[in-house]
Amino acid sequence: MTAMRTPPPNPIPLMIISGFLGAGKTTLLNHILSAEHGLKIAVLVNDFGAINIDSQLVVGVQGQTVTLSNGCICCTIRDDLKQEVLRLFELSEPPEYVIIETSGVSDPVAVAATFHDPELRARIRVDCILTVVDADTILENLDLHDGLARAQISVADIVLVNKVDLVDAVRLDAIRHVFEDIIPQAHILTAENARVPLELVIETGRFQPETLTGLDAKAVHVHSASAEAHQHGHELIFDTWSWMTSEPLSLGKFGEFIEQLPKSIVRVKGLLCFEERPGQIGELHIVGNRATLKMRVLDEGQSVDQSQIVFIGTHEGVDVHLLETTLNACIVDVENLPL
Repeated sequence: MTAMRTPPPNPIPLMIISGFLGAGKTTLLNHILSAEHGLKIAVLVNDFGAINIDSQLVVGVQGQTVTLSNGCICCTIRDDLKQEVLRLFELSEPPEYVIIETSGVSDPVAVAATFHDPELRARIRVDCILTVVDADTILENLDLHDGLARAQISVADIVLVNKVDLVDAVRLDAIRHVFEDIIPQAHILTAENARVPLELVIETGRFQPETLTGLDAKAVHVHSASAEAHQHGHELIFDTWSWMTSEPLSLGKFGEFIEQLPKSIVRVKGLLCFEERPGQIGELHIVGNRATLKMRVLDEGQSVDQSQIVFIGTHEGVDVHLLETTLNACIVDVENLPL
């Protein structure tokens, strides 16, 4: 028989960070964790695909980050999330604040609804749902992925309009007007590189349960592009595919590969090793037509022996054969690859 867990004297506050693919959720999380706030923060990172890049990009919490399991986000996250949150109370030093970073295709309604569970309500209180949006792409995402992008905004207590340095005042004003129509009660913040004063996002108590009343979680399905297609009743479908190699890559050839990516690929993230940059690791982010590759020197004693990339695309928009063939051609020792 499982021993009963003793709830803390006061429920621990929890922030749900939501937002579409590439909005800057992990950047915000890193900003929070790197700041001097004095809190013991537990982080749960939800991602999909065979490689969880996001959990590796979270700074300084490798031993405390909980990676949720693979599979259909809408089908599995709620069960996993409850168990992972309950495990936090088994730690010798329970956290003082909890942050959940959802994947870019998760609907925060399903996550927030988890905390209506009687076993969790005595232990956790939702502090706020914070949705991060990319100022440069959000209006287009509302057109292309209206159901999910709008759902992520419509339940937010705080909307962080990120990357405002990439847009002009006219576009920023248009974004504000759209958000005021979708969710007039939300507190709207703006930022560059997700740098926002912590007192505006932590322990705000802005969560409004009534916002979720009558809302159903958007059904989102994410499956491997290399797996057999299967029928289901999900409304929104994304394909994902992961690739890795222990051989060094050619920086020049990889640059050509990026330029040839099809428009059906909506998000790419990876950690890369290049022959031309020994002792360094490349952090790759591609959102729509915008690509960034940031090289950083490995810490003393740190080594990375493989490159790994995750691709996220529209349904049937991830051509595995084409991507794999082109990526293999970026490997320095390509002539030794099997035909």
